[in-house]
Amino acid sequence: MSKKLFKNSSYYMIASLLPITVSFIMLPIYSRYLTPEDYGVIALVLSLQAFLPLIMTFQIHSSISRFYFDYKDNLNNLNVFITTILVSALILASIVLFIIITYLENILYLILPKTIGYNDIFLLGIISTYFYIFTTAFITILRVQQKAKLFMKTSLYLFIISLSVNVFEVIILERGSYGILEASLIMSIISCIVYFWLIKEFTVMKFKFSIIIDPIKYSLPLIPHSMSGLIFMYSDRIILEKYVTLSAIGLYMFSDKIATVFKMIVNEFNNAFIPYFNEKSLVSKEEAIKDVQNISLYFIYFISMLIIFVALFSVEMVYWLFDERYFSTWKMIPLLSSAYVFRSLYCFSSSGIFYEKKTGKIALITIFAGIANITLNIYLIPIYGIMIAIYTTIFSFFITFVMSEIMSYKIYYLQLNIKKNIIIVTYMFSAIFFSLYLNNNFHEFGYIEYLYKMIVLMIGLAIGYRLGLLNFTKLLKI
Repeated sequence: MSKKLFKNSSYYMIASLLPITVSFIMLPIYSRYLTPEDYGVIALVLSLQAFLPLIMTFQIHSSISRFYFDYKDNLNNLNVFITTILVSALILASIVLFIIITYLENILYLILPKTIGYNDIFLLGIISTYFYIFTTAFITILRVQQKAKLFMKTSLYLFIISLSVNVFEVIILERGSYGILEASLIMSIISCIVYFWLIKEFTVMKFKFSIIIDPIKYSLPLIPHSMSGLIFMYSDRIILEKYVTLSAIGLYMFSDKIATVFKMIVNEFNNAFIPYFNEKSLVSKEEAIKDVQNISLYFIYFISMLIIFVALFSVEMVYWLFDERYFSTWKMIPLLSSAYVFRSLYCFSSSGIFYEKKTGKIALITIFAGIANITLNIYLIPIYGIMIAIYTTIFSFFITFVMSEIMSYKIYYLQLNIKKNIIIVTYMFSAIFFSLYLNNNFHEFGYIEYLYKMIVLMIGLAIGYRLGLLNFTKLLKI
């Protein structure tokens, strides 16, 4: 692995772990200050927030990561390009924000009728997303410059501020779910200002309409891709709102909050990997393919072993850290986490498609996966309840990986080591289901149960050794 890739991905993961660290530090406190119903409302606010960046900007700011490299040799053109994209996003987002605020009550009544009465909380979430859109664009500019260390340092300072604001809102003021969303709004504004200051030299007093044509062509196919992706990630919560209580949704969201650490690891590694992969592909596709084969296998094994560890000890973690009202979440946490293994495989497999700018193919993948997910949720959730939403999520991520493998074959095929990945993922799921069976008798645990857990971990290490994945010196030389 390139030392620069390893270093940058480490910085990105540390930076992204900081806000998640805030969440983990606060989770035991939240479980005592907030009811599962409070968490249910927050989960639905987050679901609505997830769709807003797409609706507000039509993904135009997502083109920065791809077209930066086309302009980087001419600083003046680069500055005009970035300014044009940011101004376009500002105009679009401001118009849509005004419309949503004006008709918010009608929107909630149509989509989430159980949340009527929580308008103020949703309003905070919507305005937070508005600022988050620009923060994301500013961070993207730092990423394409591969300024990972600066990003990490900035995140550290914001982490300290965020922790203080959350403690003040939830513990001192005891504002509950409103306090959490108010803290989020405060931090979104502060973050937006800070990151703009870091990239301000890329902004100029010049807007060139012709520049946005290619980014629009790049971004438009990503709209159905992103919308479908959001549907299969969040449709379960929206459908659950119709059939289960807000408390049940809260338990689901609480579990997902913990599983988010794996989403972060996968996404941040991918954020560091993509610029590295794009640069490598410009030099030699053969070398890029070789790197992907090795890096992906190491990463899938690493993430799978982490998930196995969480699966084995999730019941202890929930029992000792959280209020008893949240105890049942121990079953959901490892299953929700496992979906991100397929997310990681998809990210590696689809890298070549993104590089070749075949974003229409990406859209087809996520549209199909989104339709499958929402269809299964609509049909199965009323029958089987909240747990089936977890299994449909896993299945949807699996579909995206399989389809990306098929789609990439004639575009830019990266030849992942499927046989070894199957061995790793199969063992991961075997360990998860064994842990679910074993942990059902948690209150009767003795030494023998912990011996079983150690054996499961040792078998996982043995598989890694057998596949040649425990030589980290070799990894750093890839």
